[in-house]
Amino acid sequence: MNQTLARTLAATLVATTLLTGAAQAQPPAARPPGMPAPTPNDRLVSPEVAADRRVTFRLYAPQARAVAVTGEFLTWGGPPLALTKGADGVWTGTSDALPSGAYRYAFLMDGVQVVDPRNPATSASLTQAKSLLVVSDDDFAADRPGAPHGAIARVRYASPPLGVERQMQVYTPPGYGRDGKTYPVLYLLHGGGDADDSWPTVGRAGFILDNLIAEKKAPPMIVVMPAGAVKPPGQPMTWDAGQDPFTADLLGAVMPYVEANYRVSKAPGQTALAGLSMGGIQTLNIGLTHTERFSWIGVFSSGWFPGDLKAFEDHNGADLGAKAARLKLFYYSNGETDIALPQARKAFEMFDRHWVRVETHEFPGGHEWSVWRASLRDFAQKLFR
Repeated sequence: MNQTLARTLAATLVATTLLTGAAQAQPPAARPPGMPAPTPNDRLVSPEVAADRRVTFRLYAPQARAVAVTGEFLTWGGPPLALTKGADGVWTGTSDALPSGAYRYAFLMDGVQVVDPRNPATSASLTQAKSLLVVSDDDFAADRPGAPHGAIARVRYASPPLGVERQMQVYTPPGYGRDGKTYPVLYLLHGGGDADDSWPTVGRAGFILDNLIAEKKAPPMIVVMPAGAVKPPGQPMTWDAGQDPFTADLLGAVMPYVEANYRVSKAPGQTALAGLSMGGIQTLNIGLTHTERFSWIGVFSSGWFPGDLKAFEDHNGADLGAKAARLKLFYYSNGETDIALPQARKAFEMFDRHWVRVETHEFPGGHEWSVWRASLRDFAQKLFR
């Protein structure tokens, strides 16, 4: 190699090295306009369920002064779970070990209730949405891998009796529509303050039916979950079905829509009605006065208040026994510490006076979703046999 060529190659190598070093020393490219700076929130996990069923909640809120969690996993009437702020602006707190189940919760940030921004699962009530937490040891309401699943559809329908468009949710069992079969139908009502979204989410109705059907403990059925509250903040708690606008909606809009648009069996004994708390009173008022339409009635954690109980008996007692005799099942459940137990027991005394047979059950717990999920599981196994 001659000297001229050697000097040229050396100069090229030096220049390349200098350029490369300069490129490496340059600052990172500017962040595109509008793109937020990274924060601990980007990879935050909340809620996090540990193997021992303790749940850790996290919220990135560096400017907040106080953060806590409130929800159905806490003792009834107890204080919220206080969270502790870390140096990175993340608030953290861990619950005690929780029983298997589903729970609604929300953060209280400086006194303002907010959903968990790191949890996409929510459950809507009549006036608000809360985050949804599921703690499962493969119980009867679990989403079991490999189990055939039905579908839950959010359905809009016109309600001529009310003059508005309304919403309900409809569960159809695995295989629906492919086999040409017709199915029995359960109309399942929510409680006061809740909405049509409650049974499908925190109530786990779809998973409960999926698992029962897979185990052949319940026949495939359609489950209709309407909005029992017509106007916020809720329905009148009354003895008279005619004074509750939902009665006209159920009988004059919901049921005709379902019968026209779903493969519902029209054979006798193929329609059931059940509800919890406020929905239980609606079930009593509608179901016991329309036993020509409903052959199976389920009441969970409910009962009339004393004045309404007397009014219902005064107006319906004369033929109550004869109407109830048409029923294939009149099912009634409560929690062992349920606030509705006193009303339920007074109702049982009234039924005894009119020779109405009631199948009663109690489950561990109070006026809460663990009782109502257990009630649905038990009631569904007795239907359409």
